[in-house]
Amino acid sequence: MNALIVASNKQISSALASAVRRSGAENIALAFDAVAAKRMASERSFGLTVVYSDSFSGSGVELARIFAARGSGGVIIIVDGKDADDIARRLEDDGIIVLGKPLSHTELFRAVKMVRATNCRIARLLEEKRDLLKKIDDMRLVTRAKLILMQNMGFTEEQAHRHIEKRAMDLRRTRAEVAMDILKTYEV
Repeated sequence: MNALIVASNKQISSALASAVRRSGAENIALAFDAVAAKRMASERSFGLTVVYSDSFSGSGVELARIFAARGSGGVIIIVDGKDADDIARRLEDDGIIVLGKPLSHTELFRAVKMVRATNCRIARLLEEKRDLLKKIDDMRLVTRAKLILMQNMGFTEEQAHRHIEKRAMDLRRTRAEVAMDILKTYEV
């Protein structure tokens, strides 16, 4: 997992990077201001972004929202402990994990592991979505091909369906590929 640490203090950046690395992140980029962080995020995607908020004079929350809106990975923001509950309520709908200072390595480790688990789940869901969209596209092609066969060959829907399936089996191709051939033949 690629990670971006955003903190203006180099010591804090280094400590956060070390903790995130122990949590399983391989490639860690450091940004010392919001402008550099936004530039880095536009150049590549990160599975995790950690924003150390007091580095940006109150704009850490907005910066965290920007990263969350990009949707490429999980976002953790570290804020003053007395403000953590209020900020967590404000950022809950954005899917941002809020940690209060002082922060233990264990808390950060758990939060990074949660982000990693969430990223894995989202990746699986996106793959399922791609598969479902492909199936829908294939079904649309087959339906259009059946309509073409019904119009041009006088087939019933059942005959058109059987024709496409038999042809796909005979040619060892998918029904969608056979449907494309039919569409190419009859559509101008």
